[in-house]
Amino acid sequence: MMTKSRALFFFFLLHILARASSYRTYDRDSLRATPCTETIWESNGKTAAGGNGPGSALNQLNSSYGIFVDSNRAVFVTDYLNRRVVKWDQGALSGTIYAEGLCGASDLGDLCYPSAITFNKAGTLFVAVENGSSGSVMSLKKGDTLIKTFITANTSIYGIAWDENEEYLYLGHHREHRVDKYTKNGEFVKVVAGGNGLGPALNQLDYRKNDIQKSRVLL
Repeated sequence: MMTKSRALFFFFLLHILARASSYRTYDRDSLRATPCTETIWESNGKTAAGGNGPGSALNQLNSSYGIFVDSNRAVFVTDYLNRRVVKWDQGALSGTIYAEGLCGASDLGDLCYPSAITFNKAGTLFVAVENGSSGSVMSLKKGDTLIKTFITANTSIYGIAWDENEEYLYLGHHREHRVDKYTKNGEFVKVVAGGNGLGPALNQLDYRKNDIQKSRVLL
């Protein structure tokens, strides 16, 4: 005869087995994200900055090299040949000068031919500039008017990115075919990509110049 305790044990055992049978097992590969193949993209972009031919007016750009879009959807553009950074608010018909500078033969200058641009969370602007075969990264804190030299390099810089989580700055050195990592104080850390000359190998990079003869930004 089944005792009360044994009956209770079998009841819980059957309950556990029933619960276990209700769980489904999944193949890990089936849980991987797959690209959406049915998304329909607009065939024509909307002009967010420039679009009035090359020039120096505030509704124009002259070789727009780099862009940054902030949380308010304002577009910051490095206006390369005009040697300035221009801010275009969403829907604006013209921009406002956010920073500008001059070039000198022996001075990298405030914003001598700005190429790449980024901001950190505090609103500090980092912009790569060049003067001939040399280059540097200039910084401008939010609310300041004085542009300061942050990093000096012996090569042109055409890529820049700020890692907000770890507070590191990454620079793409065009003629050196590498990406370098710097601290938030501008100190070199290490080469993180490339650095083995120009080439197609997986330990190499091949930086080609983008077509800078553009006078509009599309979003």
